[in-house]
Amino acid sequence: MKKRLLAAVLAGTMVIGMVTGCSTPGSKDSEESSEKVFRYSSTTEPTTLDSSKCNSIPDNEIQHAITESLVRNTGGDVQPGLAENWEISPDGLTYTFHLRDGIKWSDGEPITANDFVYSWQRLLDPETASVYAFIGEHIKNGALVETGELPKEELGVSAPDDQTFVVELENPTAYFLSMIGAQAQFAPLRQDIVEKYGAEFAADAEKNVYSGPYVLTDSSNRTYIFEPNENYWNRDAIKLDRVELSTVENTDTALSMYEDGDLDYVEIPSAYVSQYEGQDQTFMNGNVDYLYINCAADYVSNQNFRLALNYGINRNDYMKLAVDDVYVPYASLVFSGLKTPNATYGEDYDVSVYPLDGDMDKAKEYLNKAMEEMGIASPSDITIEFTTTDAEANKVIAEVVQDQWTKNLGINVEIRQVTYSEIYGNVYPEGDFQVGYAGWGADYDDAYSYLEIWKSDNTMYKLNYKNDEFDSLLVASKTETDEQARMDMLNKAEMILLEEGAFVPLQTRSVHYLLNDKVKDLTFFHCSINRDWVYADIETE
Repeated sequence: MKKRLLAAVLAGTMVIGMVTGCSTPGSKDSEESSEKVFRYSSTTEPTTLDSSKCNSIPDNEIQHAITESLVRNTGGDVQPGLAENWEISPDGLTYTFHLRDGIKWSDGEPITANDFVYSWQRLLDPETASVYAFIGEHIKNGALVETGELPKEELGVSAPDDQTFVVELENPTAYFLSMIGAQAQFAPLRQDIVEKYGAEFAADAEKNVYSGPYVLTDSSNRTYIFEPNENYWNRDAIKLDRVELSTVENTDTALSMYEDGDLDYVEIPSAYVSQYEGQDQTFMNGNVDYLYINCAADYVSNQNFRLALNYGINRNDYMKLAVDDVYVPYASLVFSGLKTPNATYGEDYDVSVYPLDGDMDKAKEYLNKAMEEMGIASPSDITIEFTTTDAEANKVIAEVVQDQWTKNLGINVEIRQVTYSEIYGNVYPEGDFQVGYAGWGADYDDAYSYLEIWKSDNTMYKLNYKNDEFDSLLVASKTETDEQARMDMLNKAEMILLEEGAFVPLQTRSVHYLLNDKVKDLTFFHCSINRDWVYADIETE
């Protein structure tokens, strides 16, 4: 192509390229420096730098570098973190963690067990208003603290002394260690720092202290600079001298920057994947993309109408038009690559409710039933609003779905675009939508992580979906000790969502990327953190 085809957009990226400024092995001035600098970009800025409030994989990837929990999960491999060892009670309900000697915050102050008590209580405290508070419901009294029915002091965490942290769980949770090792909400926090800055805590790099392998040294100009934390207990394992994360909304622009040596990693825009065949690498990131439905909103509150929306999409055609056949068409919710007692979820279960080519006869049948129930004479009398972020790729996706529903069902579809922070900070949590494009990557390697946001008492997003059998299956799965029986319960719960049209599945993501040959030990995973560069290294001459 490559530079010639991208020259037009490159001119618009010069300011962004200059902001990052320093050399990397893949950049034009790499011969002038022996520093090990890893550069990559993101299409969005983090929604927050407050670990209690982060709510997306991009947020979590940043936190994974600047925080350390009791354990560290690297690509599914769970190793001791700030805790040197731990014991689990025979009933699986109590974990007793023993912190390492001499562990420190980035400012030299000691990290203690009380920093974990404070952090975990803050996560569940209703006053914190964390949209991710639900992830702490595994802890004893977590749900009751989250809803304000019990004070935060009743949460099942305690610190008998500065180096001992005890967690009591509601139910045995096989993935507990994996989850707390990858989810930033379980990292410690310094109460004095949080209270010093108040609402401004973690608003920028200077308004925080860090427990992880890196410190955030700069967060200005939409660029995030990370440097090794000299007080990190495992400092010798950190090989990079600096990491630079730039915000680059336009994916063509990011690709240009990679071609010009200003980035060391880039995800290839779907339109260009075929042109990099043989040069690209891929990984399945565990994300399943679909359309959220606010089941209390006009029209979509009707189950038959929701089923019409599902059958009225040809997912194979959608793939060609929306993402250039780069992703995989998907008509389910739980990622097929998740581990199960026998193999993977996709090998164990078939959840093919909707044909990938759609079924227009069924779509019209359900639409007619819905209109009769709603007292509507013509599909043209129906207008629904499709909400998505302002990213260009998401606009294309919305337009393809809009076109299919307009042609196949005869309804009207209006597209509304908002910012990334708005859609996850306000739109979904407040139920301010009818249909919205989004996706979900698991917080831990278990089907429950994909299902729990539809639980009627979930506080993260206001989807207004309620099915008593679905709820009871998820509740029962928490106490089921037979792994296969538990997985069968979760599969049955997924089928209920599909059969009631609670959402509109679209695709699962195969990520195509380019990586500087000198970058080593970059880890990819399908849960919580897709790109883990904490232990990465760069070959130098």
